[in-house]
Amino acid sequence: MDIRNVSEAERPVIGRMRYHALPALITLAVVAAAAVGLTLAVWLASFFFLASQHINPLHAGIHAWPDAALAWYDGRTPGQGRRLAGAALFGVLLAFGAPAAGVGAMLDRSARRRLYGSARFANEADIRRAGLL
Repeated sequence: MDIRNVSEAERPVIGRMRYHALPALITLAVVAAAAVGLTLAVWLASFFFLASQHINPLHAGIHAWPDAALAWYDGRTPGQGRRLAGAALFGVLLAFGAPAAGVGAMLDRSARRRLYGSARFANEADIRRAGLL
């Protein structure tokens, strides 16, 4: 909708729609990112759990880790608690920690000053600019 073709009475409505639409879109984006991250975390946990069981982890579906956790909780697979917890920890760290660390590294690197300065040998132009020649 082009705002130039709207009457004066409808302009406040469009302003309110924009005011409420932006937080709604941000909320939807955050919820979608969280859902994708949780799905990836469960798949990675399944991947690492199957690898710890010496089963081909490329066959890991999203169901392997929750099924193993329920079996451990019911007592059908005793002694697997540490493997399940470790797989879950690795999955969550990779799914949420790696992207956060990457964004942090990109943002931090741009504002960083050099630790030791930018020392170099002066050339003739630098010496003339300093008034030494």
